[in-house]
This record gives sequence, C-alpha cells and structure tokens, in this order.
Amino acid sequence: MSSQSSGTAGVESWLPSCTFCGGQLTEQLLALQSYPGEAASLPAGVPDDGGLTLCPDCASEVLELLASWYHHGQPSVDEDRSIGDGYREVGGTCSFCTDGRDGPVLGVELYRRVGDELPAYANYTLCDSCQSVFGEFLQNVRRESEP
Repeated sequence: MSSQSSGTAGVESWLPSCTFCGGQLTEQLLALQSYPGEAASLPAGVPDDGGLTLCPDCASEVLELLASWYHHGQPSVDEDRSIGDGYREVGGTCSFCTDGRDGPVLGVELYRRVGDELPAYANYTLCDSCQSVFGEFLQNVRRESEP
C-alpha cells in the first residue's frame, strides 16, 4: 500500500501547461481566448481551440503588447450569433491600430492576468490586418520560449 494520499495522486495530470514552453502552470498565469468572427480564422500562433495559457516568463512580451491595446466592452452573445461575431458589435476600432474595422474581426478575451499591468478582465478586437501581425508576434514569442 502506498503512503501517498489518493486525493492528490492525479492533481498534476489535470493542471494545464504553458502553451509556449510546456512548463507546468501555477496560479500566476496569463490566459487568453480568441474568437474569430464570420469569415475570420485564428491567426498563426494561436492553437486550434483559440486558447493560450502562458507562464509569467512566456507572458512578459505578450503583457507588454496587451498593455498598449485599447480594450472594449464585453460582446453580446445570443443564439443567432457566435461569440466572434459579437465582437464586431463592440467598439468601432481595432484595439491594436485603432483604425476602423473593415472586414473580418478577431475577438480576444483576457480572463487571467499576471501582475497588475492589465485589467483583471478585458475584451479586445483586432481588424483583419492586425490579426496576422498578432499571429506573427505570438509565433516569435513561442520560438524564443521553446526549451
């Protein structure tokens, strides 16, 4: 019989790992969820499920970028519209370049932060041009973070 408590045996197996470096996460993590609107797709650098969970080391550059973005209100969602399409209705400008949004949009929800540089919860909207820039940025951060 093992002296290990059976109540903690599987705890490590369900804890998420950092999307970029693969390290085990603690309470200090950055969590983002991306929602493509109609005619948009997730940019390169964003996993297929749209979610990013980053450890403090991998999150540092992403935090700097998000701190420069303008955040919008929470999108409305209903049975006839996806979350991504709800972001089209929120705010009239791109959170990154602050130009008007023409074409497909990408909604980005910040729901977990590291430190106090960002609001505890925020919603951002990216225009078509800035979506690819965001994807390239994430790919570069990931390459720098890989073990």
